[in-house]
Amino acid sequence: MKISLETFIFAARSDLPFISFTLPRLLKMCEKVDCNINVICDQYEPSGLLSKTIKQGEIEKLHCTLKQIQSKLEFSLITKNLSNEEIRKLNKIHFGNYYKESHCFRGYPITGSIRQFHDTDSDYILHLDCDMIFHETLGFSWIKEGIRVMEENEDILCVLPRGGAPTKGGSLHQGTTSYKVDEKRGLYLFKNFTSRHYLIHRERFLSLLPLKPLWLSWREPIKSRLFGNGKMLCWEAMVEHALEKSDMWRADLMTDHAWSLHPGDRSAEFYQLLPQIIDSVNRNEFPEEQRGHFDLRLNDWKHFLN
Repeated sequence: MKISLETFIFAARSDLPFISFTLPRLLKMCEKVDCNINVICDQYEPSGLLSKTIKQGEIEKLHCTLKQIQSKLEFSLITKNLSNEEIRKLNKIHFGNYYKESHCFRGYPITGSIRQFHDTDSDYILHLDCDMIFHETLGFSWIKEGIRVMEENEDILCVLPRGGAPTKGGSLHQGTTSYKVDEKRGLYLFKNFTSRHYLIHRERFLSLLPLKPLWLSWREPIKSRLFGNGKMLCWEAMVEHALEKSDMWRADLMTDHAWSLHPGDRSAEFYQLLPQIIDSVNRNEFPEEQRGHFDLRLNDWKHFLN
């Protein structure tokens, strides 16, 4: 039986300064597997903390940049906003109630995170935020390996590559996030979930529904019922809550053949160094201080590249 996969890559106005560098790399990584690739452009007016802390580009310029990339690399561009009624219906399926909220209190899409599970009936869904940076050795695909892992193990909900460049002893620098080392299967096992990137078994995810809605404070559900603008926590927090209560795991691959970085910095220095960082990661070259760290350490990269 053929296994099906569909890819969804998120793009937003705040991604405009770097998307021409990051998105082509992501598309080429996805070309290693047989899948349809969709780039979802968030059309909503930016709101929440993200709109205040990250510079927002013009939506027309973002559309233009995406179409320029599309002229060279194949993907479907999705720019249509869901109607209020469609949002309410999706929220009913996922949270058990007809909530009107489309984004979390930080401004990250809730509806956008949900809709991809209903825009396809594929066995697997690959989700990527377009600011993600990956290394893969030649001839290796962490996506193919992740599918193999989930086909062979029913307790794995989703798979990610190793977070950060490999450490010599195989340890991860995860802060307070706990994990288990499964040497036999070659996996790091987490009850933690991230929405930045994941390869997920669609039916296993749907078995977790409805998710328990989580709010910034006890007042927010009341505001939601009265005004439709309650401050929800991020979608990944609600998935994590369900994952913790389930008998499934998020699994990060232990192999050194693939690893990922998330750049949280949005300074002028970051934008200036980004092309060099991407090229360096592609060659598997990085500052020693980056080993085991998922978040990009910009100061260490500045010294490394200069």
